[in-house]
Amino acid sequence: MSPDPQHSGPPRPTPGTGSPEARTLRPGSSVAVGVVAALAALALLVPALLTPPRSWSLISAIVLVLVLVWLFVVRPCVVIHADGVRIVNPMRTAELTWPVITEVRSRWALELVAGGTRYTAWGVPADPGRPRYGRGLLTVGANQVRGRGTSELPTKSKVQAQVVAAEVEERIAADRRRKDGRTPRIATRAWDPVPVGLLLAAIAFFVIATFIA
Repeated sequence: MSPDPQHSGPPRPTPGTGSPEARTLRPGSSVAVGVVAALAALALLVPALLTPPRSWSLISAIVLVLVLVWLFVVRPCVVIHADGVRIVNPMRTAELTWPVITEVRSRWALELVAGGTRYTAWGVPADPGRPRYGRGLLTVGANQVRGRGTSELPTKSKVQAQVVAAEVEERIAADRRRKDGRTPRIATRAWDPVPVGLLLAAIAFFVIATFIA
């Protein structure tokens, strides 16, 4: 698995992701779904493992569903830190620092543009009841909140694309006011071997268990 072809070079951690001020953003509903799925899987797995004869097709199906819930519901998130943003999606992770981001917007989820490439954050969905947020940072003018109705943004207590987009723009503007210019310019996207390997293992387990059942 190689990094995104538009950004050559091996992926490297973005400075600041381990700092105390780094914040991980994901909707509370995704965590709740993960907890419910884990409890339900446990309730099904224990009898399936303890009751002979074991149904390996059922066990493998439960494991596969649990892996899919973790990958597509629980894992996706956005980490905002001093130097930029880490976008964690089901299979890939993107590292963007403030100087390289040229556009911030929301459609069905938070979207950032850097070097002409769009990065979508699965873990920060947009509120369909709110106007879309969007602005090209290289253009002159105020922020544009697209859509009919009010341009009022939702409260910052909710993890929504419109809210996070506004915070990202504030961070970019603050970084541009820095005089030292020490923020590195990083824009990478790479496959994450852990979730990819976990998914492949769960699929292989399901296929083998179904075949021998």
